[in-house]
Amino acid sequence: MTNQIAVADHTARAHSTVVGGSSAGRVLQCPGSVQLCAQYPNIESEFAAEGTALHMAMDMIMSGIAKTDTDVIGLTFNGYQIDEEMFNEAVRPVLDHWDDLDKSLGGIDFFSEQRVVFPGIDNAFGTTDLVGTSKDRTIVYDFKFGRGVAVDAEDNPQLKYYALAAMHTPATAKFFADDKPVEVFIAQPRVNDGERFTRWMTTTKQLEAFGVELRMAVETAMQPDAPLKMGPYCKFCSAKSGCPLYQNLAADAKLLGRDAMREHLEEWLPQADMLIELGNFIKELAHDQMEKGMPIKGWKLVPKRAIRKWVDDEKTIKYFARIGLPAADRHVKKLISPAQAEEALKRNRLPAELPAALVDKVSSGTTLAPESDKRQAVAMAPQALQLLAERLSAR
Repeated sequence: MTNQIAVADHTARAHSTVVGGSSAGRVLQCPGSVQLCAQYPNIESEFAAEGTALHMAMDMIMSGIAKTDTDVIGLTFNGYQIDEEMFNEAVRPVLDHWDDLDKSLGGIDFFSEQRVVFPGIDNAFGTTDLVGTSKDRTIVYDFKFGRGVAVDAEDNPQLKYYALAAMHTPATAKFFADDKPVEVFIAQPRVNDGERFTRWMTTTKQLEAFGVELRMAVETAMQPDAPLKMGPYCKFCSAKSGCPLYQNLAADAKLLGRDAMREHLEEWLPQADMLIELGNFIKELAHDQMEKGMPIKGWKLVPKRAIRKWVDDEKTIKYFARIGLPAADRHVKKLISPAQAEEALKRNRLPAELPAALVDKVSSGTTLAPESDKRQAVAMAPQALQLLAERLSAR
């Protein structure tokens, strides 16, 4: 790493119980969720636990504790070991992007994993992944290591929360001096669809306006009749199983027959993901409670399918050699992916742009998306022509 590093006080990653970066968007739209969520346990999924491990590995690198970036390979964080594949897939692309940003801005002084406190709301705090300053702007940089739906940095409530909190935290307030523009970044190297790195420029004045809006939402949330509203943020809400809006939705869906549902697909498609999320959440909650010793009548915990693995790689290799298994048959090799190739070429200072003749980008099919989705719509054949095409392809 060539960055100028200012080492912060590294505390355990924690989240506010009132409103934090990850819940700011939900609280703004659904103030009633605050009191509801207080009644339910917050369950960390396997994906979130792995994401925490990768954040801890990144902090070890960015804070200068690791002598070289690859020193984190083989180490265990939060119960997950960082192997070479995980490093190349998740960690290295972020490091490369940060290095490029650092060079393009003429150097960035920054803190890694800095605890910041949001102004004007009791017990509202968060942890910024990277927050710093260059000659002409302040930088707030956030890692997302999931493989799900891409998140855009533009007008992102979580990034605005972190930026405003950093602006009012003594350790990082100096980064926001002279009212420099603030640029926020989201790095999500493993996302399936969408941009892996997005950025958005804002101002300290816009951030202060966001603070007023969020404080008003929290005041509303404290009222006994705080309103509830469903939206995409419900996906990560811990109170889905007790939300009256969800309960009404499930009851209404159950009353509709197939024909009635077909006639009202436009109304029900936006609710489909919410119903799926509700089902998944109930199963996750039940699993979490049973692992903590709470029995549920009619259900039990059983082991997952066992996967065989070598106890000791070196002993296994020596065994194969002793019994005469050819060396070429002891390992499986496959060509790296186009994305891995671009990163490898860049690391070796070779032309990173792949010849068009070598790469084919083929979709595995189609998927439903709302009109607001930025991807281009697929032009489908009229039904009659489509049926004809299917019959012809079957011959």
